[in-house]
Amino acid sequence: MGAGVSATETCVMIVDTCFPPFVENWPVAELAYEGLSGRVMKNPSGWMMFMSADCDVVVPEHRHGAQWGVVLAGEMDLTISGETRTYRAGESHYIPAGIAHEAVLYAGWRGLYVFSRDPVREDRERHDA
Repeated sequence: MGAGVSATETCVMIVDTCFPPFVENWPVAELAYEGLSGRVMKNPSGWMMFMSADCDVVVPEHRHGAQWGVVLAGEMDLTISGETRTYRAGESHYIPAGIAHEAVLYAGWRGLYVFSRDPVREDRERHDA
C-alpha cells in the first residue's frame, strides 16, 4: 500500500469506482453500444480495456481476435459459440480468435478485458466487407 493508505481504504475505493484512479487518465475507448463506456491502453500486440455498463447493454454476436476478461463488479450473460453462462465478480473467461460471442451486460457491470489485437477495427472491417 502507498504511504498513508490502508488496505481497507484501498478496497473501499476500488469497490466504489471499480477502476484505479490512474485509469481515468487513459484514452476513452470508442464503443458502439449506448450505456457502455471504457478506458483503453493500446500497443501493437493488443489492447487492455476497463469497461463499465451504466444500464443494461446488449452486445450482439460478433467475432474478433482472442480476448480474455474478468468481471470486476455486477454480472453479465455471455454466449460463446451458442452456449450461455452467467459471470459474476471475480469470474473470468477466454474467447479464442474468430469465435462468435455475444453478451448482456447488466447495469452496474464492470470488467477488465485484454484483446490480442484491435477489436474495434476488426469488427468494423468485418461489417464493411
